[in-house]
Amino acid sequence: MAYRIRLAELSDVNGVAQLFNDYRMFYDQPTDLKGASEYIKERMERNESVILVAESELETEKEEECSLTNKPLAGEFGGFIQLYPSFSSVSMRPIWVLNDLYVHADHRKRGIARKLLEAARLWGNESGAVRIVLSTAISNKKAQVLYESEGYTLDTKFMYYELHI
Repeated sequence: MAYRIRLAELSDVNGVAQLFNDYRMFYDQPTDLKGASEYIKERMERNESVILVAESELETEKEEECSLTNKPLAGEFGGFIQLYPSFSSVSMRPIWVLNDLYVHADHRKRGIARKLLEAARLWGNESGAVRIVLSTAISNKKAQVLYESEGYTLDTKFMYYELHI
């Protein structure tokens, strides 16, 4: 099965919310499909994030090089990536925070995560961003291997701190 990456639309909220709920459960959060739907819908309505989805293509569709489109195929969603905007004061340019990347278990081992990362890179280039940043659990070795194979490098210059509120 082939997949095409496209920008999610408001009409995709239910499909994206299901993946987002599964993603949260992967990180040991309780299921909350209603909350996930409200959260995703709010991000989209407020233009507070960019969500790219991997949508299955019909067998008659020809697989293309990675490109971003808004044209829905009415296929099944295999995964998504969510980017939040931020800025670099030093470079005076935008950056994107890759906060969420998830591929449904039934769709893994098909290169979807790589396609989503490629589409995120394309989105970053097209938006004039200086970089994409992400964090992952220290124990998530599979993700680390994937990110490094796609050109992401471990930051060794800065220490990051958190203040839980």
